[in-house]
Amino acid sequence: MKTNFHINIDGGSVYKRAQRFLFLTAILILALPSLNAQDFNYGFGLYKGCDFFGLRDAIPNIKYSSGWQKEYLESLSRNAFCDFKGSNTLVGKLLKDNPEGLADSLKAELYKAKSNNHVNLFEYKDALECDLLVSKSYSAFLDEEEKDDLIDDINLWTAVTDAKPQTMLKNGDVTIQMERDIANLWNIPVSINELEFKFIFDTGANFSVIVESVAQKLGLKLIDTKLKVGTITGKKVDSKVAVCPVLKTGGVKVNNVVFLVLPDEALSFGFYKIYGIIGNPIIRSFGEITVNKDNLLTIPALPSKRPVQNLAFHGFTPVIQAFRGADTLRFTFDSGAMSTILYRPYFEKYRKEIEGILEQVDINLGGAGGIETVKGYYIPEIVLGVNGKNGTIKKVSLLSELSKNKDKYFHGNLGQDYFKNYESMTFNFIDMFVQFK
Repeated sequence: MKTNFHINIDGGSVYKRAQRFLFLTAILILALPSLNAQDFNYGFGLYKGCDFFGLRDAIPNIKYSSGWQKEYLESLSRNAFCDFKGSNTLVGKLLKDNPEGLADSLKAELYKAKSNNHVNLFEYKDALECDLLVSKSYSAFLDEEEKDDLIDDINLWTAVTDAKPQTMLKNGDVTIQMERDIANLWNIPVSINELEFKFIFDTGANFSVIVESVAQKLGLKLIDTKLKVGTITGKKVDSKVAVCPVLKTGGVKVNNVVFLVLPDEALSFGFYKIYGIIGNPIIRSFGEITVNKDNLLTIPALPSKRPVQNLAFHGFTPVIQAFRGADTLRFTFDSGAMSTILYRPYFEKYRKEIEGILEQVDINLGGAGGIETVKGYYIPEIVLGVNGKNGTIKKVSLLSELSKNKDKYFHGNLGQDYFKNYESMTFNFIDMFVQFK
């Protein structure tokens, strides 16, 4: 968190200035214990609270009582910033060495990170082995939502355990003209088995999705599972799985794409129907993407370089470091969401500006899985900065109740209304930055 100090010293006596000096010295002395408190537990707490940017900055300065502790935090940080191979190297070393003090609760986090690393490296069999081990030996360290998710993960990795790794080929710099549909969402042209479709381009989708009727039309082999897919409302929808041998878009060819196959009715909203969604496993494989106000998607042959690292991932969800004034905030980002939503941590942080001043209202959340109503407020205007650029959003929904468990870790989710402030946005998944221009 950034804090600004502003001290005015007037022309008083030497005695008064000495008093002020002693007073400030006392404050600094009292502050020292809090600085010294930045030990391993402090860093682990940052990770558990999904403050990945705070963890990254704290790792070099933490006072470690054992040699393995820095490697432990570094392994988790590398996972959050998408260095999956580097994270797994450290995780493997820690689990092999099994140093004194590495409690089972800490091992559980290592195996969870290891599983996520394997999934992002498209090593589904290895991910399955990790999740089965967590289920057998470390489930006591999971909350109920994590236990439910673990069951679904095991079912998913079981279904695709023999699938080949996803690969991507692109011919130099690629530009793809997307368009907005009647819901104002980005649609990207895709070709599968010589048939053309328009799929939603969604950075908030953990996996790519296709509806069952289209999967059958394409001749994809459907794998029955007991998999249930989470939705924006927290409700779960039954899903099958399919592996698409080749998907093409523009000058890009993606092989061995895992699709979640949902019932058509799960993605039908009256006359508005979604046939498929391109999610993060494909989008992140592009290395870097830029989308401008004309809905032109650019995928450079060589990703650019930036000194700022303001993008991380919580599982499969992108997390952006944002600023409100001097305050550092954490937002997920979902290009499939038209509107920005603020979560309860934002309410807790700025409660004095909201409670008793703004009127509490019912807010409806909709998506696959139906409609959920939660209590909240409408914030008239909020200014958020990302990488030195400020953007204004008006009439922003604030949920004063928790809708989903993960909402307690973030201040909100940025939607396309924030992007409208800029001419273009760039996501780089190599050096891990997002830039709005």
